Amino acid sequence: MSEKVKNASKYIYCSLFIWFIVSSFITQKFYGVTTKYATLIIFAAFAAMTAININIREMPKIEAGAVILTVIVSGINLALIGSNKGAMLVPSDMALMLFAARYIPNDIRVNKIIMGVGAMLMFWWYAWIHWEYGFNMSGLAFMTFMLCGEIFLEYVKKDLEVACIRYVHFLLWIVTILFCVCYHARSAAMSCLLYGVLWLVMPRVSVSKVLSWFLIVVSTFGSLLFTAFYIMLGKTGIDINILYKSILSGRQDIWNELWGEFLKHPITGIGSSYKMKSFFIFEVHNGMLDILVVHGIVVFALVTYLLIKRLWEKTFLNRTCTTVERLAIAGVYTWLAASFFENGFIVPPYSIIFFALLNQIGKREQSSM
Repeated sequence: MSEKVKNASKYIYCSLFIWFIVSSFITQKFYGVTTKYATLIIFAAFAAMTAININIREMPKIEAGAVILTVIVSGINLALIGSNKGAMLVPSDMALMLFAARYIPNDIRVNKIIMGVGAMLMFWWYAWIHWEYGFNMSGLAFMTFMLCGEIFLEYVKKDLEVACIRYVHFLLWIVTILFCVCYHARSAAMSCLLYGVLWLVMPRVSVSKVLSWFLIVVSTFGSLLFTAFYIMLGKTGIDINILYKSILSGRQDIWNELWGEFLKHPITGIGSSYKMKSFFIFEVHNGMLDILVVHGIVVFALVTYLLIKRLWEKTFLNRTCTTVERLAIAGVYTWLAASFFENGFIVPPYSIIFFALLNQIGKREQSSM
Protein backbone atom coordinates (compact mmCIF):
# COMPACT_ATOMS: atom_id res chain seq x y z
CA MET A 1 0.00 0.00 0.00
CA SER A 2 1.49 3.38 -1.02
CA GLU A 3 2.28 6.03 1.57
CA LYS A 4 -0.27 8.37 -0.03
CA VAL A 5 -3.04 5.80 0.43
CA LYS A 6 -1.98 5.12 4.02
CA ASN A 7 -2.07 8.84 4.74
CA ALA A 8 -5.70 8.83 3.56
CA SER A 9 -6.68 6.82 6.64
CA LYS A 10 -5.15 9.52 8.86
CA TYR A 11 -7.20 12.20 7.13
CA ILE A 12 -10.37 10.09 7.44
CA TYR A 13 -9.75 9.50 11.16
CA CYS A 14 -8.89 13.13 11.88
CA SER A 15 -11.90 14.45 9.93
CA LEU A 16 -14.25 11.92 11.52
CA PHE A 17 -13.22 12.84 15.07
CA ILE A 18 -13.36 16.60 14.48
CA TRP A 19 -16.72 16.44 12.71
CA PHE A 20 -18.45 14.37 15.38
CA ILE A 21 -17.05 16.15 18.41
CA VAL A 22 -17.67 19.65 17.02
CA SER A 23 -21.12 18.91 15.58
CA SER A 24 -22.19 17.15 18.79
CA PHE A 25 -21.19 19.83 21.27
CA ILE A 26 -21.79 23.17 19.52
CA THR A 27 -25.59 23.12 19.82
CA GLN A 28 -28.21 20.51 20.70
CA LYS A 29 -30.19 21.15 17.49
CA PHE A 30 -27.13 20.48 15.34
CA TYR A 31 -26.40 17.36 17.39
CA GLY A 32 -29.90 16.01 16.72
CA VAL A 33 -29.42 16.36 12.96
CA THR A 34 -25.86 15.04 12.68
CA THR A 35 -26.37 11.89 14.77
CA LYS A 36 -29.10 10.48 12.52
CA TYR A 37 -26.65 8.57 10.32
CA ALA A 38 -23.70 8.61 12.73
CA THR A 39 -23.42 4.83 13.19
CA LEU A 40 -23.49 4.22 9.43
CA ILE A 41 -20.82 6.86 8.78
CA ILE A 42 -18.60 5.42 11.51
CA PHE A 43 -18.94 1.88 10.16
CA ALA A 44 -18.03 2.95 6.61
CA ALA A 45 -15.10 5.09 7.78
CA PHE A 46 -13.58 2.43 10.03
CA ALA A 47 -14.06 -0.27 7.40
CA ALA A 48 -12.10 1.92 4.96
CA MET A 49 -9.35 2.74 7.48
CA THR A 50 -8.96 -0.91 8.47
CA ALA A 51 -8.75 -2.01 4.82
CA ILE A 52 -6.03 0.60 4.17
CA ASN A 53 -3.87 -0.34 7.17
CA ILE A 54 -4.34 -4.08 7.49
CA ASN A 55 -2.12 -6.81 6.09
CA ILE A 56 -4.54 -9.63 5.32
CA ARG A 57 -1.86 -12.31 5.74
CA GLU A 58 -1.09 -11.13 9.27
CA MET A 59 -4.73 -10.52 10.23
CA PRO A 60 -5.82 -12.54 13.30
CA LYS A 61 -8.52 -14.83 11.95
CA ILE A 62 -10.42 -15.22 15.24
CA GLU A 63 -10.77 -11.46 15.78
CA ALA A 64 -11.75 -10.86 12.16
CA GLY A 65 -14.29 -13.66 12.45
CA ALA A 66 -15.71 -12.09 15.61
CA VAL A 67 -16.28 -8.80 13.76
CA ILE A 68 -17.94 -10.50 10.79
CA LEU A 69 -20.13 -12.65 13.06
CA THR A 70 -21.18 -9.57 15.07
CA VAL A 71 -22.44 -7.90 11.90
CA ILE A 72 -24.19 -11.06 10.64
CA VAL A 73 -25.81 -12.08 13.94
CA SER A 74 -26.91 -8.48 14.64
CA GLY A 75 -28.58 -8.42 11.23
CA ILE A 76 -30.29 -11.77 11.79
CA ASN A 77 -31.55 -10.63 15.20
CA LEU A 78 -32.87 -7.44 13.61
CA ALA A 79 -34.88 -9.49 11.11
CA LEU A 80 -36.17 -11.93 13.75
CA ILE A 81 -37.39 -9.41 16.32
CA GLY A 82 -38.22 -6.45 14.07
CA SER A 83 -35.73 -4.10 15.70
CA ASN A 84 -35.01 -0.61 14.38
CA LYS A 85 -32.80 -0.82 11.28
CA GLY A 86 -29.94 1.21 12.71
CA ALA A 87 -29.72 -0.91 15.86
CA MET A 88 -27.40 -3.53 14.35
CA LEU A 89 -24.80 -0.85 13.64
CA VAL A 90 -24.17 -0.10 17.33
CA PRO A 91 -22.49 -3.46 18.15
CA SER A 92 -21.10 -3.68 14.61
CA ASP A 93 -19.41 -0.28 14.99
CA MET A 94 -18.05 -1.26 18.39
CA ALA A 95 -16.65 -4.56 17.11
CA LEU A 96 -15.05 -2.92 14.08
CA MET A 97 -13.50 -0.10 16.12
CA LEU A 98 -12.05 -2.52 18.66
CA PHE A 99 -10.59 -4.55 15.81
CA ALA A 100 -9.26 -1.43 14.07
CA ALA A 101 -7.58 -0.19 17.26
CA ARG A 102 -4.89 -2.80 16.59
CA TYR A 103 -4.05 -1.52 13.11
CA ILE A 104 -4.69 2.20 12.72
CA PRO A 105 -1.36 3.99 13.37
CA ASN A 106 -0.86 6.12 16.44
CA ASP A 107 0.18 9.28 14.59
CA ILE A 108 1.39 11.95 16.99
CA ARG A 109 0.43 14.86 14.73
CA VAL A 110 -3.12 13.56 14.31
CA ASN A 111 -3.35 12.99 18.06
CA LYS A 112 -2.30 16.56 18.80
CA ILE A 113 -4.93 17.92 16.40
CA ILE A 114 -7.88 15.86 17.63
CA MET A 115 -7.03 16.24 21.31
CA GLY A 116 -6.53 19.98 20.79
CA VAL A 117 -9.93 20.34 19.12
CA GLY A 118 -11.59 18.35 21.91
CA ALA A 119 -9.89 20.53 24.51
CA MET A 120 -10.79 23.85 22.86
CA LEU A 121 -14.50 23.10 22.97
CA MET A 122 -14.39 23.40 26.76
CA PHE A 123 -14.13 27.19 26.43
CA TRP A 124 -17.45 27.25 24.53
CA TRP A 125 -19.04 25.36 27.42
CA TYR A 126 -17.30 27.36 30.14
CA ALA A 127 -18.49 30.64 28.61
CA TRP A 128 -22.19 29.74 28.12
CA ILE A 129 -24.60 27.52 30.02
CA HIS A 130 -25.95 24.65 27.91
CA TRP A 131 -28.99 23.40 29.82
CA GLU A 132 -30.57 22.19 26.57
CA TYR A 133 -28.25 19.16 26.64
CA GLY A 134 -29.65 17.99 29.97
CA PHE A 135 -27.76 16.98 33.10
CA ASN A 136 -26.27 13.70 31.94
CA MET A 137 -25.08 14.70 28.47
CA SER A 138 -23.61 17.94 29.83
CA GLY A 139 -21.58 15.91 32.31
CA LEU A 140 -20.32 13.62 29.55
CA ALA A 141 -19.41 16.69 27.48
CA PHE A 142 -17.29 18.16 30.29
CA MET A 143 -15.69 14.77 30.85
CA THR A 144 -14.84 14.56 27.14
CA PHE A 145 -13.20 17.99 27.14
CA MET A 146 -11.21 17.11 30.25
CA LEU A 147 -9.89 13.82 28.84
CA CYS A 148 -8.87 15.49 25.57
CA GLY A 149 -7.45 18.48 27.42
CA GLU A 150 -5.30 16.41 29.78
CA ILE A 151 -3.61 14.60 26.88
CA PHE A 152 -3.25 17.78 24.81
CA LEU A 153 -1.61 19.53 27.77
CA GLU A 154 0.90 16.69 28.02
CA TYR A 155 1.80 17.09 24.33
CA VAL A 156 2.26 20.84 24.90
CA LYS A 157 4.37 20.16 27.98
CA LYS A 158 6.66 17.81 26.02
CA ASP A 159 6.99 20.17 23.04
CA LEU A 160 7.58 23.37 25.01
CA GLU A 161 9.31 21.72 27.98
CA VAL A 162 7.20 23.68 30.47
CA ALA A 163 7.12 21.78 33.76
CA CYS A 164 4.52 24.03 35.41
CA ILE A 165 1.83 22.67 33.07
CA ARG A 166 1.37 19.85 35.59
CA TYR A 167 -0.49 22.40 37.75
CA VAL A 168 -2.83 23.12 34.82
CA HIS A 169 -3.48 19.36 34.61
CA PHE A 170 -4.69 19.41 38.20
CA LEU A 171 -6.70 22.62 37.74
CA LEU A 172 -8.50 21.21 34.68
CA TRP A 173 -9.42 18.07 36.62
CA ILE A 174 -10.79 20.02 39.60
CA VAL A 175 -12.71 22.55 37.47
CA THR A 176 -14.30 19.73 35.43
CA ILE A 177 -15.55 18.02 38.58
CA LEU A 178 -16.98 21.34 39.82
CA PHE A 179 -18.80 21.94 36.53
CA CYS A 180 -20.24 18.41 36.62
CA VAL A 181 -21.47 19.09 40.17
CA CYS A 182 -23.01 22.41 39.08
CA TYR A 183 -24.88 20.61 36.29
CA HIS A 184 -25.94 17.89 38.80
CA ALA A 185 -24.22 15.32 36.53
CA ARG A 186 -23.51 12.82 39.28
CA SER A 187 -22.22 9.90 37.23
CA ALA A 188 -19.84 12.16 35.28
CA ALA A 189 -18.59 13.81 38.49
CA MET A 190 -17.89 10.42 40.09
CA SER A 191 -16.20 9.18 36.91
CA CYS A 192 -13.96 12.25 36.86
CA LEU A 193 -13.04 11.62 40.51
CA LEU A 194 -12.18 8.05 39.57
CA TYR A 195 -10.01 9.39 36.74
CA GLY A 196 -7.72 10.99 39.31
CA VAL A 197 -7.39 7.71 41.20
CA LEU A 198 -6.74 5.76 38.00
CA TRP A 199 -4.06 8.24 36.94
CA LEU A 200 -2.24 7.60 40.21
CA VAL A 201 -2.37 3.78 40.07
CA MET A 202 -1.80 3.18 36.34
CA PRO A 203 2.02 2.88 36.51
CA ARG A 204 1.56 -0.06 38.89
CA VAL A 205 -1.35 -1.58 36.93
CA SER A 206 0.52 -1.55 33.60
CA VAL A 207 3.18 -3.95 34.96
CA SER A 208 0.84 -6.25 36.92
CA LYS A 209 -1.20 -9.03 35.29
CA VAL A 210 -3.37 -9.43 38.39
CA LEU A 211 -4.25 -5.72 38.67
CA SER A 212 -4.81 -5.46 34.91
CA TRP A 213 -7.23 -8.39 34.93
CA PHE A 214 -9.00 -7.03 38.00
CA LEU A 215 -9.57 -3.66 36.32
CA ILE A 216 -10.77 -5.26 33.09
CA VAL A 217 -13.24 -7.64 34.77
CA VAL A 218 -14.67 -4.96 37.08
CA SER A 219 -15.14 -2.47 34.23
CA THR A 220 -16.88 -4.99 31.93
CA PHE A 221 -18.75 -7.74 33.80
CA GLY A 222 -18.85 -5.56 36.91
CA SER A 223 -21.08 -3.19 34.97
CA LEU A 224 -23.73 -5.92 34.66
CA LEU A 225 -23.41 -6.90 38.32
CA PHE A 226 -23.85 -3.25 39.24
CA THR A 227 -27.30 -3.18 37.60
CA ALA A 228 -28.33 -6.21 39.66
CA PHE A 229 -27.06 -4.53 42.83
CA TYR A 230 -28.95 -1.35 41.95
CA ILE A 231 -32.18 -3.29 41.45
CA MET A 232 -31.78 -4.92 44.87
CA LEU A 233 -30.98 -1.53 46.42
CA GLY A 234 -34.23 -0.17 44.99
CA LYS A 235 -36.19 -2.99 46.60
CA THR A 236 -34.81 -2.16 50.06
CA GLY A 237 -36.54 1.23 50.07
CA ILE A 238 -33.32 3.10 50.89
CA ASP A 239 -33.49 6.65 49.56
CA ILE A 240 -30.52 9.03 49.79
CA ASN A 241 -30.27 12.39 48.05
CA ILE A 242 -27.04 13.32 46.25
CA LEU A 243 -26.93 16.75 44.55
CA TYR A 244 -30.65 17.26 45.24
CA LYS A 245 -31.58 14.04 43.45
CA SER A 246 -32.40 10.62 44.84
CA ILE A 247 -29.70 8.00 44.47
CA LEU A 248 -32.53 5.82 43.13
CA SER A 249 -32.93 7.75 39.90
CA GLY A 250 -35.45 5.35 38.35
CA ARG A 251 -32.79 3.24 36.67
CA GLN A 252 -33.56 0.41 39.08
CA ASP A 253 -37.05 0.10 37.53
CA ILE A 254 -35.70 0.35 33.98
CA TRP A 255 -33.02 -2.29 34.58
CA ASN A 256 -35.44 -4.59 36.40
CA GLU A 257 -37.83 -4.45 33.44
CA LEU A 258 -35.06 -4.95 30.88
CA TRP A 259 -33.55 -7.94 32.69
CA GLY A 260 -36.99 -9.54 32.99
CA GLU A 261 -37.70 -9.07 29.28
CA PHE A 262 -34.20 -10.18 28.25
CA LEU A 263 -34.59 -13.51 30.07
CA LYS A 264 -37.49 -14.24 27.70
CA HIS A 265 -35.28 -13.60 24.63
CA PRO A 266 -31.67 -14.32 25.68
CA ILE A 267 -30.40 -15.31 22.22
CA THR A 268 -31.81 -12.52 20.06
CA GLY A 269 -32.21 -9.87 22.74
CA ILE A 270 -35.26 -7.62 22.99
CA GLY A 271 -34.32 -5.23 20.17
CA SER A 272 -34.38 -1.45 20.13
CA SER A 273 -38.05 -1.18 19.16
CA TYR A 274 -39.18 -2.56 22.54
CA LYS A 275 -41.75 -0.31 24.26
CA MET A 276 -40.76 0.50 27.83
CA LYS A 277 -43.33 0.33 30.61
CA SER A 278 -41.19 1.97 33.30
CA PHE A 279 -39.95 4.92 31.20
CA PHE A 280 -41.37 7.06 28.39
CA ILE A 281 -38.50 6.33 25.95
CA PHE A 282 -36.31 3.30 25.30
CA GLU A 283 -33.05 4.06 27.12
CA VAL A 284 -30.87 1.41 28.77
CA HIS A 285 -28.49 3.74 30.68
CA ASN A 286 -25.69 1.14 30.78
CA GLY A 287 -23.28 0.41 27.93
CA MET A 288 -22.59 -3.28 28.55
CA LEU A 289 -26.21 -4.02 29.48
CA ASP A 290 -27.36 -2.29 26.29
CA ILE A 291 -25.34 -4.67 24.12
CA LEU A 292 -26.59 -7.68 26.09
CA VAL A 293 -30.33 -7.00 26.40
CA VAL A 294 -30.84 -5.31 23.02
CA HIS A 295 -28.70 -7.61 20.86
CA GLY A 296 -28.62 -10.89 22.77
CA ILE A 297 -26.00 -13.06 24.41
CA VAL A 298 -24.23 -14.10 21.18
CA VAL A 299 -23.53 -10.54 20.05
CA PHE A 300 -22.62 -9.59 23.61
CA ALA A 301 -20.08 -12.44 23.82
CA LEU A 302 -18.47 -11.43 20.51
CA VAL A 303 -18.18 -7.72 21.36
CA THR A 304 -17.00 -8.47 24.91
CA TYR A 305 -14.33 -10.82 23.56
CA LEU A 306 -12.96 -8.02 21.35
CA LEU A 307 -13.26 -5.45 24.14
CA ILE A 308 -11.40 -7.59 26.68
CA LYS A 309 -8.78 -8.48 24.06
CA ARG A 310 -8.08 -4.79 23.38
CA LEU A 311 -8.24 -3.77 27.03
CA TRP A 312 -5.70 -6.44 27.95
CA GLU A 313 -3.41 -5.33 25.13
CA LYS A 314 -3.70 -1.69 26.19
CA THR A 315 -3.66 -2.16 29.99
CA PHE A 316 -0.96 -4.75 30.64
CA LEU A 317 1.96 -3.18 28.79
CA ASN A 318 4.58 -5.18 30.76
CA ARG A 319 6.45 -1.92 31.24
CA THR A 320 5.94 1.44 32.92
CA CYS A 321 3.52 3.47 30.80
CA THR A 322 4.48 6.85 29.36
CA THR A 323 2.63 9.90 30.69
CA VAL A 324 0.41 10.13 27.59
CA GLU A 325 -0.40 6.41 27.87
CA ARG A 326 -1.08 6.85 31.57
CA LEU A 327 -3.60 9.61 30.84
CA ALA A 328 -5.17 7.65 27.98
CA ILE A 329 -5.54 4.37 29.90
CA ALA A 330 -7.10 6.25 32.81
CA GLY A 331 -9.44 7.89 30.27
CA VAL A 332 -10.48 4.55 28.78
CA TYR A 333 -11.52 3.20 32.18
CA THR A 334 -13.16 6.50 33.08
CA TRP A 335 -15.45 6.01 30.07
CA LEU A 336 -16.18 2.44 31.09
CA ALA A 337 -17.01 3.67 34.61
CA ALA A 338 -19.33 6.37 33.23
CA SER A 339 -21.04 3.64 31.20
CA PHE A 340 -22.27 2.04 34.42
CA PHE A 341 -24.94 4.77 34.33
CA GLU A 342 -25.01 5.77 30.65
CA ASN A 343 -24.71 4.06 27.25
CA GLY A 344 -21.52 6.10 26.92
CA PHE A 345 -18.70 4.45 25.04
CA ILE A 346 -20.85 2.34 22.66
CA VAL A 347 -22.60 5.22 20.85
CA PRO A 348 -21.39 8.26 18.85
CA PRO A 349 -19.77 10.65 19.50
CA TYR A 350 -18.43 8.96 22.63
CA SER A 351 -17.42 5.78 20.80
CA ILE A 352 -15.04 7.86 18.65
CA ILE A 353 -13.54 9.43 21.76
CA PHE A 354 -13.18 5.98 23.36
CA PHE A 355 -11.33 4.77 20.26
CA ALA A 356 -9.10 7.86 20.22
CA LEU A 357 -8.01 7.11 23.79
CA LEU A 358 -7.33 3.45 22.97
CA ASN A 359 -5.29 4.55 19.96
CA GLN A 360 -2.90 6.54 22.17
CA ILE A 361 -1.67 3.43 23.97
CA GLY A 362 1.04 0.89 23.32
CA LYS A 363 2.17 1.81 19.81
CA ARG A 364 5.22 3.52 18.41
CA GLU A 365 4.33 7.13 17.73
CA GLN A 366 4.61 8.23 14.10
CA SER A 367 4.85 11.76 12.81
CA SER A 368 4.20 11.67 9.07
CA MET A 369 0.94 12.95 7.66
